[in-house]
Amino acid sequence: MPTSEIRRIVIALGVTQIIGYGTLYYSFAILAQAVADSFAVASATLYAVFSAGFLLSGFSAPWLGRQMDQRGAPKLMALGSMLSALGLGVLAAAPNLAVYAMAFCLLEVVGVLVLYSAAFSCLAQFDGLNARRSITHLTLIAGFASTIFWPLTGWMAEAIGWRATYAAFAAMHLAIALPLHLWLIRRSGGVAGGHGKSDATRLPLSDRERLIAFWCVATSFALSGALMSALNVHLVPVLQAMGLGAAAYYTSMLMGPAQVAVRLSDALFWRGLHPTTVALISVSALCLSVTLLLSGLPAQIAGASFALVFGAGQGLSTIVSGTLPLALFGAAGFGARLGRLSAIRTLLSGFAPFVFAMALGAIGTALSLTMALAVGLAALAPLLYLRAFLLRRAQAPTGR
Repeated sequence: MPTSEIRRIVIALGVTQIIGYGTLYYSFAILAQAVADSFAVASATLYAVFSAGFLLSGFSAPWLGRQMDQRGAPKLMALGSMLSALGLGVLAAAPNLAVYAMAFCLLEVVGVLVLYSAAFSCLAQFDGLNARRSITHLTLIAGFASTIFWPLTGWMAEAIGWRATYAAFAAMHLAIALPLHLWLIRRSGGVAGGHGKSDATRLPLSDRERLIAFWCVATSFALSGALMSALNVHLVPVLQAMGLGAAAYYTSMLMGPAQVAVRLSDALFWRGLHPTTVALISVSALCLSVTLLLSGLPAQIAGASFALVFGAGQGLSTIVSGTLPLALFGAAGFGARLGRLSAIRTLLSGFAPFVFAMALGAIGTALSLTMALAVGLAALAPLLYLRAFLLRRAQAPTGR
C-alpha cells in the first residue's frame, strides 16, 4: 500500500483514538465524583465499577482479538463506535447506579474494539512489515487524548453536567469516529487479516523460547500496566493531595506533550533500537516519575517533573505494547496475541485503581506511592531477563 495511503489511515486512526481514550478512559477520573454525588455513593464505589469493567475487557480481549484477525479490524472498530455511542447514551440517562455500572462495564468491553489493541491490529493488517513505524506515528497523534480531554471534560462537567457530557461524548462517536472507521473498511477492500498473515517480522525462536519470551513480556506488561492504571485514574487527586489544588489539572496536561515528544524521539532517533530496549527505558521512566513525587521537592516542581517523566514512560509503553510482540512473535495472529497479553495484564491492572483508592484512604499518599514504585521496579526484572536472554541467543553459535 502506498505510503501516502498509510499516512491517511494513521491520521484517521489517530483521531478515533483521541476520541476513544478521551471519552472511555481519561474522562472517568474527572466525572467520578459528580457521578458518585448524584447517586449518593462513595467515590470508591465508582472505582470498583471501573475495575470490574476493566477486568471484563481483559477477559474478552483474546476472543475479540481473534475476531479482528478473522474478520478484519476495521469492521470490529466500526461496530465498536456504534456500541460506544449506545453505551455512553445509557450512562447519560442512567436512572440509578445499577444501570450506570452495567453500562460502564459493557463500555469497557467495547473499548477493546476501538482503542489501541484494535488500532494496532488494523495497522498490522494494512501495513505489514512497516507496522512498527505506523504504530509510532499513530501514538504521536493519540498522545494528545489526555491533554485534550482532561480539561475539556472538566469544563463540560461544570458547564452542562456529567449527564450531558456523556451525551456529547456519544455524539462524538457517531459523528466522527464511526464515519472514519467505515472509511477504513472501504480502504481494506473487505479482506480480513490483510498483511497480518505475514510472519516476516517474527524473530526466529523455538517454541520453548517463544514461551519464555511471551511470559517475560506478559509479566512486565501486567506490572507496569498496574502502575499506569492506578496513577492515570488517580493522577489529579494525587497531585491535589500534594498541594497543587486547581493547578493539578493544568499540571496533568504536561503528560500529553511529554508523550508526543518521546514518541517523536522514538520515530526519529530510536528506530534502530530493539523494542526490548525501548520497553526498559519506558518502565525506568515510570519508576523515576514516582520517585520524583516522593523526593520532597516543592509541589509545583515535583508535580510538573512527575507529569513529564510519567508521560514519557507511558508514551513509550504504548508503543512497545504493539511493537515488542510484533518483533518477537510476528504479525500472524497479532490481534489474538495482543488479546492474550491484555487478559494477563488485566489480572493486575484491573484491580489497581480500586486498590490504590483504598490505599490512599488507609495509608496516605506517600506510602501508596511507595507501593506503586515497588510495583514499577518489579516490572523491570522480566525485561532485564528477556534482554539478557536475547543477547545470549544472538551470541550463541548458529546451526542448531
